[in-house]
Parts: sequence; C-alpha cells; structure tokens
Amino acid sequence: MIRLKSIYGENIILKHVVFVYPVLTSYILPVLYNIAQSGRLSLDIIYGKTPSGEGLGEHLPFTHPNAHWIQVEARSSFGEKIGIHQKGILGYLIKTRPDAVWIGANPRSISFWGVLIVGRLLGIQVYARGHGLFKKEHVGIHYRLMYKIILLLSQTYVCYTPLVQKSLMPLIKDHKKLVVDFNTMHNQYPVSPEEKTGKEGGIFYIGRVRSGCGVNVLIETVLHLNQKYNLGIELHIIGDGPLGSYIRQQTQKYPWLHYYGEVYDQKLISEISRSCRLGCVPGFMGLNVVHMMSLSLPVLTHRQLPQHVGPEPEYIQDKINGWFIENPNDGALLAAALKELWQTPGEKINLIQANAYQTYGKLNIPPFHERLLQILGA
Repeated sequence: MIRLKSIYGENIILKHVVFVYPVLTSYILPVLYNIAQSGRLSLDIIYGKTPSGEGLGEHLPFTHPNAHWIQVEARSSFGEKIGIHQKGILGYLIKTRPDAVWIGANPRSISFWGVLIVGRLLGIQVYARGHGLFKKEHVGIHYRLMYKIILLLSQTYVCYTPLVQKSLMPLIKDHKKLVVDFNTMHNQYPVSPEEKTGKEGGIFYIGRVRSGCGVNVLIETVLHLNQKYNLGIELHIIGDGPLGSYIRQQTQKYPWLHYYGEVYDQKLISEISRSCRLGCVPGFMGLNVVHMMSLSLPVLTHRQLPQHVGPEPEYIQDKINGWFIENPNDGALLAAALKELWQTPGEKINLIQANAYQTYGKLNIPPFHERLLQILGA
C-alpha cells in the first residue's frame, strides 16, 4: 500500500499495483491514464522498447503523480519466440513489494513465470491477463498442465472475452478465478450511424500490415471487383509494418488505393473512415474489430476464430453487426461477399452499421478502466 497525504491532512492509502507490458500501445495508454486519474491506485508501469519496423508505433508515457514509469530491456534467450525476458522486473518486485502485479499471460516469457513464482513466495497478487487456450482446437497434456500451473499461481486470470474464459473452465474448479474484462478501446472521435448512409464507396482497413493479415488479398480482390464489375470501390488502409513498402508500390498503380501508413491521430482516423461503408480484414485481426465498430463500420472477416491474432472477432455476429466468410485470406469468398454487399440496399447496410456502433457502446459500459479497477479491487 502507498500512504499519501490529502489536501486536508488525513492519510490516503492507495493500492500499489505494477503493470507490466512488452511495449506501450496507443490503445492501452488512455486506459492507464484513466486508472491513474481515478486516484484509486498507485501505478508502476514497466514496459519494453518498441521494436522498429513492426508497425507498433512509438508511444510516450504520460505524466501523472500516480504513475511511475520504468523502461526495461527485453532479451530473448532461446530465439525470438521462446525465453523472452524483461530485465530487472523480478528485482523490482522484490525491492518494492507491491500489492499486486498485472501482467500479460505469455507462457513463452521467462519474466511471466518469474513473476508468478515471486508473487507466490512474497504474497503479491498476480493478475495474469491473456488469450487462454482459445486458439487450441486440441489441448494436449503439456498445455493442460502448463495452464493449470498458471491458474494455480495467479490470483485471477483475466480473460479477454467469454471464449477465452470457456477455454479455461475445464482446467479449474474455482471458476471465480476466471474473470472477463471484454477487451476494448475508447475512441474520442467515434462516428455515429446517423452520420452514415450505408452507400459509402470505400472499404476501411486499420491494423498492422504484416504477413497473414490479408491486406494483399484485399487489394487484389478490390482490383478484381473494380475491373470486372466496375464497382468503383475505394480502399483506405491505415497501418504500418513489413508490408508497408508493398502497399506503397501498389498505390502507384491504382488511384482507388489510398495508403496513409502509421496514423494514431484518432480525429484523422475518424475523418478517413467517413467515406467507408465497412471495415475488412481477410486475415487475422484483434482489437481493430472494436476500433472499426466505434466508427460505425461493420467488419467483414473470416469465422475461424482460433486463426485470429486475438479473440475480439468473437464480438462479431454474422449479418447483424458484421459479416463472416468461411476461411481466412480466401480471395474468391471475399470477392463474392463484397460484391453482394455492394449490391445490398443502403438502408440495410446502415442498420448493420448501427448495430456495429451499438456493440462498441455496450463494450464500454462501464468504461474499460473502471472494469479493470473493479477486478483489482480498487
């Protein structure tokens, strides 16, 4: 606990929580700020350096008396995917003895396992937050044992969505240890469905542009539809990453392709989205589902949830607030779906736009930071 003096002189005791992140993202910073601003926690935020060329962006810490920032070096002892270690975390916990730690449940991270063990030895509550086993169609003995240990050592396992919670319930008797926070984001510049018509001529993509995201399939599909059916679709892409140079090359060929690169200005993103009828990511996606919904953009993606980068596509209901094709990065299925949607009356599309926006609204009641404070008992 942290003891502070109020302006009236009496003692105020704040729960001391350490938040651990591999990198800072544009989505998490407003959440952390609101937690600090609430005055109900004293935050230490440990974070790593942002790798270049991955489209993650460089995001700077904010200044607040309730937030203390510590940047640490990340190392990988056994290659890029195994043995990730954020230097100095365990020593910091031993030195400061916080009340709790909030950390991503990454089984490939040595730091994560170290935090679980140190937390148990020192009586520090560990709130492990992650995807659980939702990506595993068949859970072997190794994974069952590993997650049983994670659940045993954690104070609470915080699940991104109900699907994540469901994947872990067979492994634990005390289901109260599994809580759902409904992973979401807050958009300061949302676009309401009243500002849409359902007849917009654009498709919107936002997210990192890397192998598997399907942005190349999306470009090829729009090219095919425009050439064969003269649909006049405009494609707007926001995001950076390894495929950024490829997209820039394509913009030289096609006047209907608009690439903005890395953009984090929420107002500008909202303005770009206004000319779009829907959002589309043929490959994997995660929290960008919610971002699109906040712009009254129903999302078209594939229904193979374990093949997405995160479980957030679970929020999509086919033909209600978005649409599914069967398989990821299937150009033929994508073309058929987009052609049908471009022939659907605007009023019908506008209804689905309204449903997408309504889903975004429900995900933010109560606000995300408030849900996290409740989980932490603050």
